[in-house]
Amino acid sequence: MAYGLSQSADGQGNRQRVKADTHYAKGNRRYAIGDKQYAACLTLAGAILRVLPLTENRFHPDEALYASFARLIASGRDPLLASVVVDKPPLPFYLMAASMTLFGPSELAARLPSFFASVVSIALIYALARALYDGWTALLGGLFLALSPFAISFAVTAFTDPLHVALLLWAAFAAVRGKWLLSGIAAGLALATKQTTVIIIPLIVGLGIMCRVTRDECRVSGVTRHSSLVTHLSFFIAPLLISTALISVWDFFRHASVGFWAQGYTDNVPGRFIRAAEVWPRLEELGRLLSYFTASPIINALVLIGLPLLLINDVLRRPRRFDSLTDLGLTAFALAYLGAYWLLAFNLWDRYFLAILPLACLLLARAACHVSSVVFHVSRITHHVSRRAFPCTPAPRHPVTRRSPLIAFLPLFIAHCSLLVLLLPPALTAAHSGFPLGGDHEAYDGINEAARYLRTLPKGAVLYDHWLSWEWRYYLDEAAVYIVWMPDPQTLEADLRAFGRASPRYFVSPSWESDAEMQRAAAAAGFAFQPVLATHRRDGSVSFVVYRLVAGNR
Repeated sequence: MAYGLSQSADGQGNRQRVKADTHYAKGNRRYAIGDKQYAACLTLAGAILRVLPLTENRFHPDEALYASFARLIASGRDPLLASVVVDKPPLPFYLMAASMTLFGPSELAARLPSFFASVVSIALIYALARALYDGWTALLGGLFLALSPFAISFAVTAFTDPLHVALLLWAAFAAVRGKWLLSGIAAGLALATKQTTVIIIPLIVGLGIMCRVTRDECRVSGVTRHSSLVTHLSFFIAPLLISTALISVWDFFRHASVGFWAQGYTDNVPGRFIRAAEVWPRLEELGRLLSYFTASPIINALVLIGLPLLLINDVLRRPRRFDSLTDLGLTAFALAYLGAYWLLAFNLWDRYFLAILPLACLLLARAACHVSSVVFHVSRITHHVSRRAFPCTPAPRHPVTRRSPLIAFLPLFIAHCSLLVLLLPPALTAAHSGFPLGGDHEAYDGINEAARYLRTLPKGAVLYDHWLSWEWRYYLDEAAVYIVWMPDPQTLEADLRAFGRASPRYFVSPSWESDAEMQRAAAAAGFAFQPVLATHRRDGSVSFVVYRLVAGNR
């Protein structure tokens, strides 16, 4: 009898849960169209801002190096990159090579993978925020990333970082949704893009586990939960191991003088902590770089106030909810990441911080939502006071309720419009390459013109190079001119004495470097620098001067 009553109560509880789940699913379907529209609008706005500067700038030295790798692959001359020193996994280079094969070897073709990855990242962060938090956070998180000057500046480069960020967001979103195999595939592709994926993987797994243990279907016995989690993690780890094996096999068959794992470690790992004199300058540089996430002093000031208030609220909240744990987890990871780059002697290149930009956007969105919630409650109090004076005025409801009166939404609407007004000018400035971020900004204007001139030189002509080795790898690929690197003026003098009269000799000097020592060395060997071409930047200043080395009468 007791068993029958218990079974009846369980059945009634199950029916209630099914009814609640059905109601929740209908609500999700009702808001799905709006979600898609919001995501599409944000993605389109971000794409427009990223299209504007897509062909405006020449290659940064690192971009030229990566594009030269892709060109070697696309041309079939070195499909395994055995002849060059590589410090990164191969996936970005092969994607760039595929783009060059489709659209031709150009700067635009090399940048298209980064461009599309940056645009897709907007939709991915919207979906991730929607899965972790709510619609308001997703809307603001997508808005921050779409209008971030930091993201816009890197979207139009041939760096590997935009693709890396998109794959990490995909992996995180799949893990949060419980699709561990798909998450492992995305994480494996991210590992084939950049080695620093190993730093981000614990965050991805942590988010996935937190979401897993909070779902209703996981509220079973501890043994079942544990075995289910182990199974899912095995689905995640298997693609990572396969990816590691594939890129290791690729590196083995290159037969290069040094593998990319060893070269990447040598180039990037400092092996020491910073010195006392570096503590404050590095902290200042970190602050300067992070300020470009929004490039709005007002928003940055509000973040410094709103984010601590959000975290304090998360710590003091009882019982602690999933969104509070997520806030604290994301903040802890971001602080650990920044702390490592501050206290270890890593190079503070701006592109290294693109990986935590999505985390910053999520936390900014959460802080903005928290401030909006405070504004809403203040408006409720104000409206309650007005109801006492005017009893016919209806009381406001919660912001997510569609039947809330306009007066309750007005403060939120004004706050979000103000946010958009503050974000849009820096985004437009970034769309016109107005910030010192990402790739080149006018410094290398004219290098393509200089390269066109050098391509017209007869076979056997020699170009002495001292500053532009990586740039010439791309811009003078397959040119007839023979490029010789001169490490110092003494080497130039010795080479001119021995071979200077055998064939025409040229030298290209960038405007930001002094070529006085090189000219004195050439003069000691009996040669003079004769300018044959000067290129100019958009502002009219000289960018490069091409010299022919003319032998004097001796």
